[in-house]
Amino acid sequence: MKIFLIILFIFSVTLILAVNIWEDGFEELTGWVLNGEFQIDSPQGLGGEYGNPDPTSAYAGSNVLGVDLTGLGASLGDYESDLGAHEYFAISPAIDCSEFVGVGLNFMKWLNVEQPAYDHAYISVSNDDGTTWIEVWTNTSQVTDNSWSITYFDISEIADLNSDVRIRFSIGTTDGSWQYSGWNIDNLTVTGNPVIYGAIEGNVINEDNGEPITFAPIMNQYGNTMSDDEGYFILNDIPTGNQEITINALGYIPFLQINIIVTEDDTTYVLCELEPDPNTPPSPQNPQASVYDGSNVHLTWEEPELPDEELLAYNVYRNGIILQSILTEEYFDLDLINGYYSYFISAVYDSGESLPTDTVNVHIYVVGLENDVIPQGEYSLSNYPNPFNPTTTISFSLTTEIMKNTELKIYNLKGQKIRQYSIFNNQSSIIWDGSDQTGKPVSSGIYFYQLVIDGKVAAKNKMMLLK
Repeated sequence: MKIFLIILFIFSVTLILAVNIWEDGFEELTGWVLNGEFQIDSPQGLGGEYGNPDPTSAYAGSNVLGVDLTGLGASLGDYESDLGAHEYFAISPAIDCSEFVGVGLNFMKWLNVEQPAYDHAYISVSNDDGTTWIEVWTNTSQVTDNSWSITYFDISEIADLNSDVRIRFSIGTTDGSWQYSGWNIDNLTVTGNPVIYGAIEGNVINEDNGEPITFAPIMNQYGNTMSDDEGYFILNDIPTGNQEITINALGYIPFLQINIIVTEDDTTYVLCELEPDPNTPPSPQNPQASVYDGSNVHLTWEEPELPDEELLAYNVYRNGIILQSILTEEYFDLDLINGYYSYFISAVYDSGESLPTDTVNVHIYVVGLENDVIPQGEYSLSNYPNPFNPTTTISFSLTTEIMKNTELKIYNLKGQKIRQYSIFNNQSSIIWDGSDQTGKPVSSGIYFYQLVIDGKVAAKNKMMLLK
């Protein structure tokens, strides 16, 4: 009985939190993109050469979203034959789910479509304003509805915390015979739970000896980070509830921690003990790093003690991020901005990648090269969403004493500046569209951004562009 009451309580809380993010009863034009024979109109009971016809009335009100509601084309009330993939489609306006989790799609359905050996109906969802689509449903058999039925799909993995969500209903492909009446949709709502944030922190250590593991990538559905020199990490702005993290560190068996309970405005601690992979091949030896000409780094290392397999390449990492795969035992990292840099190298074999070498550290400090650092209490700097595609908003706040000559600069992994913005009084954010100073789109990957105020630099933050 106690277990039942607890489950009932949790379910009740979920129902209380869920709200309508967006809804459409199709009584007014709200910006749907319609193609082929999709219409927003009053159904008239047409079609049904095979299967059942359209309804004679909407579930509520007067109008529905549907295929050939008024008698279009050769097959009155039915979709046509020989359609291409998704040839008939209806795409919703952009729906802002950026402050919600547990997003669901709800609507009243009346659908008739032949079995998928011949005809196809689909529901797809996009979280990048319609650039790409993810299928959430297609008919696996013939569907012959003759009444309205309530339908729900969990689209949280696609829509949660995304600002440009679109829903697409489509018909096609179809074969050359047996037309059906297709989609009829009414009372569509997108629901979700308003997001409440907490944080996950922890330490990543070697299970055998308790030593910290540095630059281990920690991944969660809502954010990523790396462990520092002490193996410590923190993931901020993680939605409350049951969360999990994965860690894939070089030379260790992949680690998964489930059932991390994140609570509101609190931090949940996790100790991550990683098991060394006994099959990891040997690492390169004796890494060295030297600075030359002020802002360049020369890296060298020695071959590993080779096992009975072919050495394919070396991977060079800076601050835990891979820079390049190369064949030689040296690497030149050029034109770096002032700051601290940590490097390690791994070897790549047919069987996989080796453990990293010991870390070597350098400090780039060139007078006149943005080298003074601003105390963190004098500014704030963040971006959302992160990861992002195609845009992210970089937000900042400054004290009134340091508003002069302020710039926001964006760098790639090689430390090369790709975009620069001048910041004006009362400005608090910049929207970056993933392009360089010439307007050319940059590739997917990690980028850094920082404020430069009167020649002084705020510590740079990291963001990830996904395409």
